[in-house]
Amino acid sequence: MSSPLVVAADASPVCLTLDLDWAPDHVLQDTRLLLQQVGLPATIFATHQSPAVTTLLALVGCETGVHPNFLGGADEDAVLTRLLTAFPTAAGVRSHELYFNSRLLPLFQRKGVRYFSNDLMFLHSGLQPYYDWSGLVRLPLYWEDDVHCLYFDGRFDCAALQLDRPGLKVLNFHPVHLYLNTREIADYQAAKPALADPAAACALRREGLGIRTLFLDLVGRLHPAQMRTLSSVAEEFRAAHRFAGRTPERFALQARKERAP
Repeated sequence: MSSPLVVAADASPVCLTLDLDWAPDHVLQDTRLLLQQVGLPATIFATHQSPAVTTLLALVGCETGVHPNFLGGADEDAVLTRLLTAFPTAAGVRSHELYFNSRLLPLFQRKGVRYFSNDLMFLHSGLQPYYDWSGLVRLPLYWEDDVHCLYFDGRFDCAALQLDRPGLKVLNFHPVHLYLNTREIADYQAAKPALADPAAACALRREGLGIRTLFLDLVGRLHPAQMRTLSSVAEEFRAAHRFAGRTPERFALQARKERAP
């Protein structure tokens, strides 16, 4: 017997996203098989290049974003440029550990970033795309797997996500948590040193309820008509809502001044 589909009262989009977080290829191969099995569109935020990343991003219905690591005093321009060069079709950004500072906004404008999905509003009802003061489209996250493990005490049923509530639902998974079927963040921390070794990592995968079983329950309940990629949500928002500010023009003027001899 199939699970009942979950449809929000306002039929808002549901967006499945994944942050790759430098997962080894054997973990990403498992993620690819899962996505092939469910056949739903997804936005995949890439951190690095590898054969498994290439095949994962080539799945029908999947689109690419980038997941730069700006932590530790990194050269933000160089980090973002390197990833956008490696993944030229990427239209959006989500920073590693959801890092942000306002210096990133003119950088994103110069690089042609179309949306930023970085604000975690865990289980908040009524979320919508919006323009920030720079003219960048923001797509807030509704739910994330590692936060779920911290927020709930061993609860891994789809009802916990309250997907029938109104508003945009950007759902974020990590391949390593899908692979391990993470139940507690301590499980992941203990497994982390062994992840590069396929045999050792496989031995650490959990039975029973966890993030993997929640994912499979969830995707079996999502209505295909509501599933969208982040780019499609961002571009529809842009088409329907004009940004009223002058910030993009002023960012562009400042960039020209900085380049002038």
